[in-house]
Amino acid sequence: MAARTLQLSVVLAFALGAWPVPANEPGRIFRAACVKVDITPDTPQWLHGYGPRKSSGVHDRIYHRIVAMDDGTRQFFLVSTDVCTVSPSYHDAFCQELMRMTGIRPEQIWWSATHTHAAPHLGPQDLGQLFAKTLGDRFSMEHDVAHWNWVKKVLIEGIVEAQSRLEPARLGIGTGESRANINRRGANAEGKIVLGENPDGPVDRQIGLIRLERLDGSLIGLVANYAIHGTVLGGRNTLISGDVPGIIAEYVERKVGAPMLLINGAEGNVAPVYSVRADFASSHMDEFEALLGDKILAANDSIQRTTDAVVFSQGETVIETPRRAELGWLKELADYAKKDPDGTELVCVPVRFLAINHDTVIWAAPLELFSEIALNVRNSSPFPNTFYFGLTGGSLLYMPTRKAFSEGGYEPNVSVFTPQAEEDFTTGVIRSLQSLERR
Repeated sequence: MAARTLQLSVVLAFALGAWPVPANEPGRIFRAACVKVDITPDTPQWLHGYGPRKSSGVHDRIYHRIVAMDDGTRQFFLVSTDVCTVSPSYHDAFCQELMRMTGIRPEQIWWSATHTHAAPHLGPQDLGQLFAKTLGDRFSMEHDVAHWNWVKKVLIEGIVEAQSRLEPARLGIGTGESRANINRRGANAEGKIVLGENPDGPVDRQIGLIRLERLDGSLIGLVANYAIHGTVLGGRNTLISGDVPGIIAEYVERKVGAPMLLINGAEGNVAPVYSVRADFASSHMDEFEALLGDKILAANDSIQRTTDAVVFSQGETVIETPRRAELGWLKELADYAKKDPDGTELVCVPVRFLAINHDTVIWAAPLELFSEIALNVRNSSPFPNTFYFGLTGGSLLYMPTRKAFSEGGYEPNVSVFTPQAEEDFTTGVIRSLQSLERR
């Protein structure tokens, strides 16, 4: 089946301003700001990612981290939140509320979850309801709507604050590599795929980095992109924590004196090298400071050039691919499904793009994507730097490879997709990148 790609609003870039405006045009000033907002709950909350368990205390505090950027013609906001996931319906309702209150349009904000399994989830259990037989009572916990509303309220306040603090800035791009992650699809003696450690399996170890600095060179903030499940701590832990994404963000922040967003990559089949530990004493968490934190710092140090000549181009596409019809669907996710004329039930996956000048592109989707798919996109991208932001705009759960579907295991069993998804998705994303590069 051929990939189905629906272009929206002539790829949105034209709604926000044309791409080929010279970056050094008089009057164009690049501005940036970075804000950190504490969202640590002061009451016990259900922790997500494993079986139901309520928090019994706080190990380390959790945050919204927000970057605001303005290239002189358009503003753009990145948010990294220390939660397990955000429901697509909750994300979409938030964007509409943000627009009513501030005028900031949905395409101007990318909201990503770090995927820590030691923090709450936001929003109703949309897709979890489809996998009750597979996951048992994992999504049986009560909703704390008051907590959700407070997290949403302070996020809106943080975005407004970041917008108000925009100041003249320079931007730099860097990359690095870290071996803090490992493929998690192991095989037992009978050949059955289990969640474990597979040193020979594919994994994306690239660190992508955006540096934002003032005109005097002092740091405004960093945006680091790396693929790693927030599962250093296992299901017996009941302490609130950012797990490895949040703890490493704080480590880097102490070193550089400014906020850092750690935005997850294609972590669908990727675990931390130390995983599902019972508690902090056995977690080896401090080793990630060297394994990942110091590698991010090295990537920052490697950035030799920053520029105040910055031009953004944004795009969005919807990639349609068959879904597992036997699962059914939910009315809350009606915008993410349709039916082909031939009766094929489809999932509609929104994919967003942000090109920075002509050398860097970030693409994002509400998925726990397998590393191989992101690596294949990067290898075919026309941009020298290509970063994938996962779990952005909510979560439609796992998108495994065709090979993984044939092997079985946990992720294919909790996927709404079919083996056709890898081909449809990869083809659609690459075509969109090529179209964006030509503008």
